[in-house]
Amino acid sequence: MLDMRFVRENPDVVKENLKRRGDIEKLPWVEQLLEDDRNWRRLQTEANALRGKRNKLTEEIARLRKQGANASELVREAERIPEQIKTLEKETGELEGRITYTLLQLPNIIHETVPFGKDENDNVEVRKWGKQPQFDFPPKDHIDLAAQLGLIDLERAAKVAGARFYYLRGDLVKLNYALIKFGLDFIEKKGFKLIQPPYLLRREAIAGAVALTDFEDVIYKVENEDLYLIATSEHALLAQHMDEILEGKDLPLRYGGVSPCFRKEAGAHGRDTKGIFRIHQFEKVEQFIFCRPEQSWEEHERLVATAEEFFQLLEIPYRIVNVCTGDLGTVAAKKYDLEAWLPGQGKYREVVSCSNCTAYQAVRSKIRFRDRPDEPTKWVHTLNSTLVATERALVAIMENYQDKDGSVAIPEALQPYMSGIIRIRPAT
Repeated sequence: MLDMRFVRENPDVVKENLKRRGDIEKLPWVEQLLEDDRNWRRLQTEANALRGKRNKLTEEIARLRKQGANASELVREAERIPEQIKTLEKETGELEGRITYTLLQLPNIIHETVPFGKDENDNVEVRKWGKQPQFDFPPKDHIDLAAQLGLIDLERAAKVAGARFYYLRGDLVKLNYALIKFGLDFIEKKGFKLIQPPYLLRREAIAGAVALTDFEDVIYKVENEDLYLIATSEHALLAQHMDEILEGKDLPLRYGGVSPCFRKEAGAHGRDTKGIFRIHQFEKVEQFIFCRPEQSWEEHERLVATAEEFFQLLEIPYRIVNVCTGDLGTVAAKKYDLEAWLPGQGKYREVVSCSNCTAYQAVRSKIRFRDRPDEPTKWVHTLNSTLVATERALVAIMENYQDKDGSVAIPEALQPYMSGIIRIRPAT
């Protein structure tokens, strides 16, 4: 969320940000927030003054009693103060709750380079890489390829778990774990510390990473427990440092997370409801960074470049888009998507999301840093990016590496992880 001090000092920036994002219905909230903040600070000052007065009265009463003088009037005055303080604390508590609620609803301040737009159709292409493969036959999508190869069983998965689940079979299982192992080796060489996080988190931990009003319908909750299945390791990687003050000399901290991910993925998406492109369960290798504010935009470009290098090694054609205001979400200040070319669909589809969240998550999770014990703390900046969501990468590999006979070649970068398999062939 936004820091209240930032809102107090930059109300016009907050209002302009709401206009750019199209959240004009929230504009009156800013003035109300400022008014609540002024009242909160006034009541805090009054309460502190009463506490100071009580201390002085206590000293004066002790002095008078020591002298044998009558202190009854001062005693009565001192006895009234705790109730006055209690009343003020109740009012400040109510205001603090209202202020926090409003701050949680305000979106992050978007970067000046974010394009204006309503939805994903207004995202702006930044660059492309790779040549789209040319086939001398009509290319199949991954659903038809997998059916021919006997690699995905959707019907039995639907029987035991419902729609948008799957059984991976045979060589596709090996290819999935080859992607994970290659991704971990790749990201470790880039200086990321590997972490396998908890797969369930408390609500407080998730609320530090996302606006739960936006995310509640996406995540699975464990009944009768304060635990949620993780939708991405990003949330767990952030939460490990919640309520901490980091050492400035250690920044940036770069983590590579690996985990399964669980998402409800509600709503209809046409052919996406079949196959393994948009599913309830998948594996992902994630990049996550804690850094100084002055480092974050350079780190953002480094993150997307790392994801690009990974897909270049897989030789998957892709494009990078700058995500527009209407598709950005609440938390990110700027986001790039890497969209892989899928010949079976004849279009680019998002396989990597790379976000700079500036201080927004750090404020929610109370994560600061300082260089010396005697200096004020500052909010860290946090960034996250997919390295590879493996099921979507499997889709891209199957469609780009397919052959006329229905077989699928293994990208050269993954062959060392495939026990000598260089091509997946139809079952005989």
